[in-house]
Amino acid sequence: REGKGDAAVKPGSKVAVEMTVRCRSFATANEPGGLKYFSTRDDTEFNELAWTVGEYDGEGSNPVPPELEEAMMGMKKGAVRRIELPSTAVFKARNLGRLPVPAEKNKEGKRLFERLFKTDATLLFEVLVTRIK
Repeated sequence: REGKGDAAVKPGSKVAVEMTVRCRSFATANEPGGLKYFSTRDDTEFNELAWTVGEYDGEGSNPVPPELEEAMMGMKKGAVRRIELPSTAVFKARNLGRLPVPAEKNKEGKRLFERLFKTDATLLFEVLVTRIK
């Protein structure tokens, strides 16, 4: 879905998104895109993730893989994209600490997250841009 407005995601943009992350290798008949391991609705305090695109200080202030940021370029407020990242990008992001992690209370999400790295770790990110500055 296309978004609206003049502001678009670019390096240096401060963005907030609603996001669901699915494990492609755990697809089922009911969940053909893969089982959900992370959702901003279930796993974050404010129902969204916010960060500055292209900035990473090594402390986890940027919670997403750089390949996901690249795929988000040009998105406007209200835009929705389904972005698939291959295992190589997912393993690299995990090693850098740049993957959204399920909350402690999300036992099923944590279980899927741990199993993910024993299989093909391809992930499907469903991203809705809620704010851009």
